[in-house]
Formats: sequence, C-alpha cells, structure tokens
Amino acid sequence: MMSTTQELYRKIETLPPERLIDLAQYIEFLRFKTDQAADAPVAQRPMRLVKLCGLLKGYDFSPELLAETRREMWRKFQTDQP
Repeated sequence: MMSTTQELYRKIETLPPERLIDLAQYIEFLRFKTDQAADAPVAQRPMRLVKLCGLLKGYDFSPELLAETRREMWRKFQTDQP
C-alpha cells in the first residue's frame, strides 16, 4: 500500500486531537529506527567458525554415571520439600 504525503496529511487531519500524541511518538520511533539502520556498521568480514570438537574430551558421561547423578539430584529435591 503506497501512500503519498498528501494522502497522509488527509488521514492525519481526520484523527482526533488526543491521537496526535501517539502519531508523534510513532514518527519519532520510525526516525530512530531509520537513524539506527543508517549508523549500523557494515560487516568487514564474515564471522569465524569455531569448531568445538573435543571440547568435552576426558569427561565421563557414561549411562551409569548419569543415572547415579540423576538419582542424587532427585534425592536432594525430595529432601528439600516441606
């Protein structure tokens, strides 16, 4: 939907006076967004991909250890209840 400045003026004239404050705030918001977009820095280079291979190497995630940890957490949870 394309509106000309003249069409917008006609629509504004039909607004009740108490809505003009909302319109003014919205215009300021649009100006702010426009200024932010203009000031946004242009990326100089693409972001670098960091590989996390082996990050958790050496940690034990065996099913037995996980089951024991889960039981311990539930035991603590049950004793915390009033």
